[in-house]
Amino acid sequence: MEKIMILFNETSGKDEGRAIAEKFVAYAKEQGLTEAQFFLEQVGPDCDSQKTVAKAQKEAVDTLIFIGGDGTINHNVADFKELLPELKIGLLPGGTVNNMAKVLKIPLKFEEAAEVILAGHTRKIDYGLVNEKVIISTMTIGILADTAARITQKEKQKYGSIIFVRNFFKLLAKKKRYYLDVTADDNHWRGATQLVTVTMTNSVGGYTAFDDSAAADDGLFHLSILPKLSFFKLAFYLPRILTGKIYKLPDLNYFTAAEITIKSTKGKKIGTRVDGDPSDDLPVHMKVVKHGLTIFTPASAQEDDKN
Repeated sequence: MEKIMILFNETSGKDEGRAIAEKFVAYAKEQGLTEAQFFLEQVGPDCDSQKTVAKAQKEAVDTLIFIGGDGTINHNVADFKELLPELKIGLLPGGTVNNMAKVLKIPLKFEEAAEVILAGHTRKIDYGLVNEKVIISTMTIGILADTAARITQKEKQKYGSIIFVRNFFKLLAKKKRYYLDVTADDNHWRGATQLVTVTMTNSVGGYTAFDDSAAADDGLFHLSILPKLSFFKLAFYLPRILTGKIYKLPDLNYFTAAEITIKSTKGKKIGTRVDGDPSDDLPVHMKVVKHGLTIFTPASAQEDDKN
């Protein structure tokens, strides 16, 4: 690491991005990284991402550090998509859920996460494209997407996951269904559903035991389609969900694929959420970019995933 650009978003998590960025610079120098050049750049909806990318190119930056949660990681990956083959990425978790950090076993405490970056061990993981927009973790359609759409950023910061659970059960009681046509590589499904998830890792919403068959570097989307969901069924499904065996649910349609296409069959507008933020309405076409990200991770994390 010789030229390091630290990207922070003041609207992510507890809005401490700049302070964390400055703290990392001081900590890295204390740990002996005195010859490196540091560039602190704010990112977000009010910032010119093209100028930030151009500056990284001009300064020959070799390392990016993302401060924030999954939405911030998503936006940064999208901005630097063309430069990713030449860059290494460090994560300093600063969001509300920090799903990707948990997947990669990156500590949530600042000094421990900073140590992971400074130790220099990297792992190549996948990201994906949804209609050419980036996905790093999860896409949802149906009740999960509609639940998240009804929660403001302030509510997320104040109540955390509790507000999501409350709104989820409110919508579950309404029994709304979504009519879809899905192609996943050579597999095809058509019908009505209440819940669709497409994951790139074993984790959803920070719960890292959601799907024990998925890995961040397996080159696949993991698609789950649940036609009907109720309070009774949720209680019945819970033991398998809690043990990472969602693919064994009796009513679930489960596919793995490198490319997925999802369409609405009734002509109704159906939204999607990608990595916690609203994204394109259907139809969507998705494809995996295998090993497209090089991330600093604990050396022990990859060995744990193999065992």
